[in-house]
Amino acid sequence: MTMTGEDHSRALTGPWWWPRRRSAVFDGALAVASAAECGAEGLGFARDAGIPVWAGVLFGVAAGAVLLVRRRWPVAVVLVAIAVTPAQMGFLLGIVGLYTLAAAEVPRRIIGVLAGMSLAGTAVVTFVRVRQGMARGDLTLGDWFVPFAAVATALGLTAPPVLLGLYVGARRRLMESLRERADSLERELQLLAERAEERAEWARNEERTRIAREMHDVVAHRVSLMVVHAAALQAVARKDPEKAVRNAALVGDMGRQALTELREMLGVLRAG
Repeated sequence: MTMTGEDHSRALTGPWWWPRRRSAVFDGALAVASAAECGAEGLGFARDAGIPVWAGVLFGVAAGAVLLVRRRWPVAVVLVAIAVTPAQMGFLLGIVGLYTLAAAEVPRRIIGVLAGMSLAGTAVVTFVRVRQGMARGDLTLGDWFVPFAAVATALGLTAPPVLLGLYVGARRRLMESLRERADSLERELQLLAERAEERAEWARNEERTRIAREMHDVVAHRVSLMVVHAAALQAVARKDPEKAVRNAALVGDMGRQALTELREMLGVLRAG
């Protein structure tokens, strides 16, 4: 039993559902890590907000688990990450969400708006938190550090995932375009080969028709000569036996020549 090219490729890369399964497992692992991170950060959020600890942890786990649908709804994941930014949770959620959004087939306008919202939200929250820390005396730096920390943190958490996502998305689209061009070129080459085969078949048929015409003309000419000489042979057979013998020999020669030419023509036709 022979193996086709498709079967060989499948044997090397696995079944068709294998990449999807690996992506699902990877997304599940990211969702679990994000849920664990947000759940742990929910403890501090519950303490600051004055709500029960279990409510803060449950809120964090639910928010972090949204990362499971990042490939299908990247915009929703980024919106959830922006919404939980004031609670100081969802750092992994925000970074992975922005990367997925930038790499997805989403209009650049939407990517820019959501990235700007995430940047502004992170900057504001960082500004407030650093300002509060300086007010409590935890930080003794100058006032310049507050906007610097806010801008640096916002850019550090927003720009790298967005830029990396844009690069990966552009590279994937380029590879898809090259693959489509290669497939199109392969189809064109196959079409050209089929057309060349059709032209070759047409040329062979034309040549066969020409040879058949020539064979018909040659054989018809020889046979007509044989008929004429046979009639002459019949007329002189009793009057001039010697001439009749010569005519009979001539008819035989013509018949043999006609057979020889017919065999040659048939040999050409059989040879293709």
